[in-house]
Amino acid sequence: MKRKIVLFLVLFLVCFPDTPVLSGVSDWAPICIKDPSGQVYVEIRPEIELLAGVLSQTSWMAQRGPSGSGNRYFRELKAFFDPYKDHKAILLAEKLTKQGFTYDAPPNFILSLGALPDLAPVNGYSRYLQGRAGGKSNLENFRQALVKLAVDSGFLHFYQQQKPYLEEILNANTAGFDGTKILTWLQDFFGAKGDEYHLILAPAFFPAGGYGITIETKDGRILVYQIIREFGRSEDTPQFGSIYNLEQLSLHEWGHSFVNPALEKYNRQVKALNKLFMPVKERMTRMAYPRVETFFNEQVLRAVVLLGTKELYGEFEYIRMLEVEKINGFYLTEFTVEQLNYYRENRDRYPDFVHFVPYLLEQYKQHQKELLSLVQE
Repeated sequence: MKRKIVLFLVLFLVCFPDTPVLSGVSDWAPICIKDPSGQVYVEIRPEIELLAGVLSQTSWMAQRGPSGSGNRYFRELKAFFDPYKDHKAILLAEKLTKQGFTYDAPPNFILSLGALPDLAPVNGYSRYLQGRAGGKSNLENFRQALVKLAVDSGFLHFYQQQKPYLEEILNANTAGFDGTKILTWLQDFFGAKGDEYHLILAPAFFPAGGYGITIETKDGRILVYQIIREFGRSEDTPQFGSIYNLEQLSLHEWGHSFVNPALEKYNRQVKALNKLFMPVKERMTRMAYPRVETFFNEQVLRAVVLLGTKELYGEFEYIRMLEVEKINGFYLTEFTVEQLNYYRENRDRYPDFVHFVPYLLEQYKQHQKELLSLVQE
């Protein structure tokens, strides 16, 4: 037990070197390992666990629940919040869920706030979040209700009790994870970088996969998060897959922070490519990519991830994943990879990815007819 306590203090001080250990804020500190690069954080965060506990009491579970009763930790978290089904925070969560505040929106919201116990709206509410929630007031009401629920339920006590177990989960599932390798490749490829990159394990979010979230703080810092969901099949210890799985997800989810803003700068040109989206619109909508912009964000990013996979993990994995992308409906993948290779070969002309995007979009436009012929009926 002493060894566990010492290890936790070391992890905590690495992530929060200037924070007094016995302060009230430190009680809510995430379980965190800071990568030697100084940019990568591997964590389990109490704010995400609070949100997961709230959502466990809503219809969110019908689509995003485990396949069975869930892992041991999830069952304990859910049972903890069972007596609060009529609490305002849970009622608001249910209302927002039914309105479509789903997928990445709830974790995006909670990570845009400050730490517990206050969850202060330190970064405001983005236009994206306000649109997903139906207005700023809905977000603020939900925030205040979550703060009150954390107090009313005594969630701090639950979190402190679970901390040693959550620490074991974090260490067991991320030992060997090389965030610096992934980040270095992404930054070199895109010619850009953010300030912090977080990998957050979420043992009570399901099923396997991740949510990618980028937050620009009021002081202009770029914080990039990926939330890795538990597989949803275990009824004992939470399972997140191999280190390769985590690194692949990191290429994808962290990659969104580079691809999405670059394409957004040329939003009009992206929308003009709607003909290329229409043949796969129905399939993409089922995958939560219902608009031409989200489709191209995913299409371009998946081609980038393939290049990263080839360079970091070899030709065999590249070929395997290429087939997976085509099966999933991303029929522009090989063409996009060709354009991205052109970008890499001409970095003297394109110092970063943002400068290359107009050329890429023009290639899609010029080859529209032949690309549409690739769609299998």
